[in-house]
Amino acid sequence: MKLSSLLRALTHGGTGVAFAVLLPRAASLAAQWVLAFTGGPAELAALANYTSRGMVVVALVAAGLAPTLSRRTRAMATRAGRALAGSALAIIGSICFIVTLTHEMMSGLGVTAGVVTALFSACSLFAAASKGILPIWQLQGRFLQSLALVIVFSPCASMAAALAGSPAAVAVALGLAGAAPALLLLSLTRIRRAARYAMLVVRHAFPYSIANFSTVAVYPLSLSVNQSFIDDHRVGQQVLYWSFSVALSQASQAFAARAVAGSLGSARGESDWHARAMRAWLPAAAALCVGAAIIYTLFAVPIPWLPFSGAARDAMTLTMLVSGMGPLITDSMCVYFCGPRSRRALSVGSVLSSASVAALLLLAPEPLVRHFGVFGPSVLVGVARLAFLIDAPVRRYALGALIFLVSAFALALALGRGVGF
Repeated sequence: MKLSSLLRALTHGGTGVAFAVLLPRAASLAAQWVLAFTGGPAELAALANYTSRGMVVVALVAAGLAPTLSRRTRAMATRAGRALAGSALAIIGSICFIVTLTHEMMSGLGVTAGVVTALFSACSLFAAASKGILPIWQLQGRFLQSLALVIVFSPCASMAAALAGSPAAVAVALGLAGAAPALLLLSLTRIRRAARYAMLVVRHAFPYSIANFSTVAVYPLSLSVNQSFIDDHRVGQQVLYWSFSVALSQASQAFAARAVAGSLGSARGESDWHARAMRAWLPAAAALCVGAAIIYTLFAVPIPWLPFSGAARDAMTLTMLVSGMGPLITDSMCVYFCGPRSRRALSVGSVLSSASVAALLLLAPEPLVRHFGVFGPSVLVGVARLAFLIDAPVRRYALGALIFLVSAFALALALGRGVGF
């Protein structure tokens, strides 16, 4: 590929958005390894404490921020519109900061740790919106500026903090790296208008977040149930494989955000831009599915000339091949391509699906553990959500994806074997 073609793909296409979204995640993994060597397991545990506790409040609206903002390309094309969006995010982020700080102080975490956790919470709010903001910066010709700011904070600042053995500084740097694209929106505007806009954004983002949270809520229960049936080593191998699936889902959502932003400008109506965005996203989704299949092969199939390949084959089932593809399909379709008629149905359907799978884990866990592993139940909730996408023309794509994933699961169950207890 020529350098000019590579730069164009980076600055104008979904590849650039996916790269900017995944870079802080990759840098976070590297910083954790360095921190473990320089500061020891205790410092790594402190970093995990900052980041996990800082995400609690933000989870209520995080998943819906990017699709909500990516659909407002006309408003975001103006300086006033971007300033209004930035001020609205600042208000929501301030609320997250105050609530998190208050909770941490009441929990006796300490002033410094409480402030770091609250800062990460506010940054996580901006980071959640960044997937929807990066396509806007591409359209405005400011993508490289936002990418440079991301690189300054992570890997540069985060790795320096990790080498110094400071988990608090690592947490702040990682938070700022993810938040950087959205932080560029900040500008002065009227507080009353910004508050009204913040309420509008939260109201639109909440249904998407409920749909996303329904899959996340099942995961801790599935993890604890699996640990009671199979050994920690195999559970850890499945969790490691799941981390790659999550990264592919994030990349898919980045491509979806770019497809939505690029389709809205010339669309003649809701159904028109949905169809255009879906067609623009499908090739990237197909390529990511191939990537998921390759990753599964590396985990489950021994390759003679490739060391450590197939090392997790005792922990893997054939359904996990489908589970690796599921989130990158269902998350993008349910969050970015959900129409106005589907929002309420999707929220209700997601909660019902999550409750049904949770009940199965509690009442009859053995088949799920044997055939679907740690993360399979979350994927099943995600697949069930597709039935509640009722807007045209997305419903026919959702029905096709539902048939494909259910058929693939059925074939995998018929041909594959379960994990031994």
